[in-house]
Amino acid sequence: MAVRSFPFASLAGLALVVAVAGGGYVLVRDADVLALRLPTRVLAPTKHAPETPREAVEHFQCNRCHVVPGLEPVSARLSENCVTCHQAITAGRLDLWYKQAEVERWKGHLTHLVRTPDLGSLGQRVKREWLVSWLQAPHVVRPLYGATMPRMKVGPKDAELLADYFAVTEQDSAEPAKGDVEAGRALYAEHACASCHSRGDFPLASLRYGAPEFNSPSARRRAPDLRHVRDRMSLAQLREWLTDPRRILPDTEMPAFAFTPKQVEDLAAFLRAPLPQVAAEPRPRYQPKRLEREVHYPEVARKLSRHLCYHCHSDMRRPGDQGPGNTGGFGYDGASLDLATRAGILRGVQRDGRFRGLPDRLEDGTPRLVAALLARQGELDGHFQPGVLGMPLGLPPIPEEEIDLIFTWIEQGAPE
Repeated sequence: MAVRSFPFASLAGLALVVAVAGGGYVLVRDADVLALRLPTRVLAPTKHAPETPREAVEHFQCNRCHVVPGLEPVSARLSENCVTCHQAITAGRLDLWYKQAEVERWKGHLTHLVRTPDLGSLGQRVKREWLVSWLQAPHVVRPLYGATMPRMKVGPKDAELLADYFAVTEQDSAEPAKGDVEAGRALYAEHACASCHSRGDFPLASLRYGAPEFNSPSARRRAPDLRHVRDRMSLAQLREWLTDPRRILPDTEMPAFAFTPKQVEDLAAFLRAPLPQVAAEPRPRYQPKRLEREVHYPEVARKLSRHLCYHCHSDMRRPGDQGPGNTGGFGYDGASLDLATRAGILRGVQRDGRFRGLPDRLEDGTPRLVAALLARQGELDGHFQPGVLGMPLGLPPIPEEEIDLIFTWIEQGAPE
């Protein structure tokens, strides 16, 4: 019996169907990546005085960095989400749709905001009093994580509403720790806790954007500075955490040690023991130096404005969202400040209805842009300059030599 051959046209048709189906699958899979090229909505707040816990979480857009249970969506879309966008880049999801050189450059810069704390169990990990205070004046908790909670316009009422949303109700009791401090100190050393954690002994003042320390192993980067334990956690919360951290935070990199109840009490007593107080006065502010050479805009753009500032102060010609520092977001109305182009920098920030241009100096003569870069240094340990918001928002301060660069460029008249 003759064997019938399969028609070539049928094979070609089948191949076409498979190709179309495969292409359709890729388009559906990467729809959120493709949407990055589309105009986005402006993210400035629509209501300026949140009245309910949900309104507060939506106003400050917590789901742009965190997964927020109860919101829809729990995590903001890719085009509005700092963390998931960074995760998509590192996972290679943009490789197919963007130039290889661009993607490789982005991957080389991605150190910060690739993972953020889970807020679902926040009520089991922090005290209400601490959270309400910290939201209004955030300082560094995880020194090697790099990114920190942005300093936003959170007032006392806003902070209380946010604490309500995340069901943070824990208060410290008057109960003293029952353990032996010295026995706890020995356990801390025996289990090499200092290989990940610091206890107020980390040289925070030395960290700058791009420092190699930010490429430390993940467990060390995520580990909090334990000098804050007494303020952050109640004694009951600390006991529960030391007993079984993964029951509270399943993705934690904190090992689950088989501590006995006595060892838990000893460690808790050690961790809550008072440490020397950090100096109340901020360290002397760095004084920018004017370079002896001429600085031109392309160097400023390459090292700073187009590399780092672009995310929050995007090009004013870009349709839709241009970042929280331009069109608004994270509870800010936006200052119409475009740092992605020389024209935008020269136009300056919009304040009291008009653009201020360069150098827009403070009363002491410091250009406002330089003052913002300097102010970020003090914000790391909770020292804030009145009327000046430290930049880059929520990221480590830039190195002093880059501050010198932009200071020199401004003082030279911002040459092209």
